[in-house]
Amino acid sequence: MKHDGGARRARLPFESILGRSIRVRRRRVLVGAAGCVLLIAVGTAGITSASAVRGHAPNRLPAPPPSAATPAHPSPIASPAAPQGSAQGNQANTSDQPAWQQMPSQISDVVSQFLSDQGAAGVAVAVSTGGSASSGGSARYVTTQGNASDGVAWSTDTRSAFRSITKSFVGTVVLQLVSEGKLGLDDPVSRYVPDVASVQYDGSGVGSSITVRMALEMRTGLPEFSATQGFSDQLNTDYTAPFTDDQLLGYAFAQPLDFAPGSQYEYSNTNFVLLGKVIQAVTGNSWDQEVQSRLLSPLGLASVGYSGSSDPTPPVATPYEIDSASNLESLAQVSPSLYGASGGLFGNIGDLLRWGTALGSGQFLPASLQQQRFTAVSSPGSDDPQSPEYDAYGLAAGELDGWWGHTGTGLGYESLTMYQPSTGTTVAILLNTQLPNPNGPAILFRQIEASLSSLG
Repeated sequence: MKHDGGARRARLPFESILGRSIRVRRRRVLVGAAGCVLLIAVGTAGITSASAVRGHAPNRLPAPPPSAATPAHPSPIASPAAPQGSAQGNQANTSDQPAWQQMPSQISDVVSQFLSDQGAAGVAVAVSTGGSASSGGSARYVTTQGNASDGVAWSTDTRSAFRSITKSFVGTVVLQLVSEGKLGLDDPVSRYVPDVASVQYDGSGVGSSITVRMALEMRTGLPEFSATQGFSDQLNTDYTAPFTDDQLLGYAFAQPLDFAPGSQYEYSNTNFVLLGKVIQAVTGNSWDQEVQSRLLSPLGLASVGYSGSSDPTPPVATPYEIDSASNLESLAQVSPSLYGASGGLFGNIGDLLRWGTALGSGQFLPASLQQQRFTAVSSPGSDDPQSPEYDAYGLAAGELDGWWGHTGTGLGYESLTMYQPSTGTTVAILLNTQLPNPNGPAILFRQIEASLSSLG
């Protein structure tokens, strides 16, 4: 794929490590049949070479240390179970939310078939019908199937990685700051993060022309930090080690832009690590502190959080991937700081569902900004065909079949939450398996979409 200024630079083996939040770069390269996932053979010799095809499915990591490994085959997938609860789950399911109802069989059977066909470990799918995020909708349905970890069934309490859905939280905080007059959509990002001014395109410094709006829309041209040699070297040395935001941005800023700022769409996690720094510069607080005070606490999303360089708070689903023999293989948990503001949040299915309603309904934004958010200027399928699957992309939100929300994929987890403006229906999906096709939640969403009207 060519860009203004010449061919895009070759990508490095670990650039797809962040999964859904990056693009399809390396899949189906080392195997002959379409639909197989790329294997990166990492041993004592380090990283092997790979093609420059972009991808948002994570490549396989170096073999985890014995203390991090779990059996290659978890216990048999449990049959679909009724919704479960615990003290933590009850805390998230506050009195103003409807009680869980079992998902009707016409939907739960599709979910079960999807889980079986994909060979995934476990999944949670929830739907709310109508209503606002504060009320939790007029009805809530859920099905939890399969295993959260070896021998442990998935439940409504299970926390899983939201991955790139984190971007929708961060984008909402940025838009709130715009509505408060503390930030402008067309402000240069270099006003808040001066180091970005040094980035170059075609031999010229153009970083000062990158705006907040461009970062929200994935139109900056900033390269993916996980595509850099520095990131790959660090990850290959210790892939569970923490990263700092400045470290991640430093990898990207040292590279030329992929295209002139604002000229096209290209999905890159660097944009949202950068926006996290903008939030900090404007408010004096870290991005996750602002997400907590502005979004999580008002909504009562008790399960959602960012642990930074620490392990996510249990109960957390074990991350898995499908190996070359189509078997489940466990992965070690990477530091959420590897993702930062581009994908570091974890939470349970009920809280993801509630967030999807708040995001789609514009609960935290003025109507004018919500309208701008969903007025997409990019068509990922044509602008960047190797982007995560969206029909359109706006301001930190994407569209599928007229539903708006966000998806996420990477290192053992996949996710989706989508809201239908015409009905107020919200869907949330969490998987603890990285599938050969990194758009797994979007595929499942389309499979159940036609049946959702029956829940009204």
